[in-house]
Amino acid sequence: MTPEESIDRIEAAGRPRPQDRRLHARGAVYDGKFVPSGHIKTVAAHLTTETDVVVRFSNGSPKFRSDDRTKGIRGMAVKFLRDGKAVHDLVAANFRAFPSRDAEGFIELVEALTALAGKDKAKGLGRLAKLLVKHPESRATLKAFAGRDAPASFATTRFDGLHAFYLLDAEGKRRAFRYRLVPQLGEVDLDPKHAKTLDANFLIPQLDHLLTTGPVIFTLAFQFAEPGDPTHDPSRAWPEHRTLLPAGQFVITGRTADEEKWQRSVFDPTRLAEGVELSDDPVLRFRPGAYSISAERRLSAQQ
Repeated sequence: MTPEESIDRIEAAGRPRPQDRRLHARGAVYDGKFVPSGHIKTVAAHLTTETDVVVRFSNGSPKFRSDDRTKGIRGMAVKFLRDGKAVHDLVAANFRAFPSRDAEGFIELVEALTALAGKDKAKGLGRLAKLLVKHPESRATLKAFAGRDAPASFATTRFDGLHAFYLLDAEGKRRAFRYRLVPQLGEVDLDPKHAKTLDANFLIPQLDHLLTTGPVIFTLAFQFAEPGDPTHDPSRAWPEHRTLLPAGQFVITGRTADEEKWQRSVFDPTRLAEGVELSDDPVLRFRPGAYSISAERRLSAQQ
């Protein structure tokens, strides 16, 4: 499957508006800063000095008017800025591991979940059953994900980066890691009874209101690999007892004044600053091609 074919299939399944992202269509962008902890030894300057950031929170659906009260993917994407320009991106979701070892499996999951969320639930169930037979690695992740209710707030959701990267220190030593974004307010799922009292698109207004009372804070934590932990397969989570260090905190202060600019931008997990390198994960390396095609199509539609 080529990146173009992946976007074609997402469009056929989800029918996003031409001007929107093909996934994570509805989102909002916020200003903030990264405050390093000092616990991470690296030559990556953006992780060791206070740095401006913009953060996009999103509903993962291809449909702009998807319902925040229902289970589904939520996203948190971050751009580290230098002189107002992006130097490093983080892209994370409320999955604990990527739902497939390859891009094809992920697209099949998008097709199944989109059908389930629509009118043809029988078709969606059939596609999901086929996916689980073809991609048995998806079973544990999807079972765990299905066992949780929808997030109660962007500010009370943990987001995982899912892919492995390498961190370089001053001696040139490379150390494999994965990252997660942990909310200071803790993790809270949406109570189904309370959900009935909420607007279908409640998450962004709720976060906007919360920010009127003070900043929202997430800890950027790095989970470091040990020998034998796979860097090439994002569907295999590393054991929770692996070393976990706080790299710093994202202090989010409010909606950005450059909303239009950042909404048009691509948040690309392979945009890396000096001191961080890609792993051998094929899904990670597949993503920028698909993002590029999606951006080309949506930006063309906005003209």
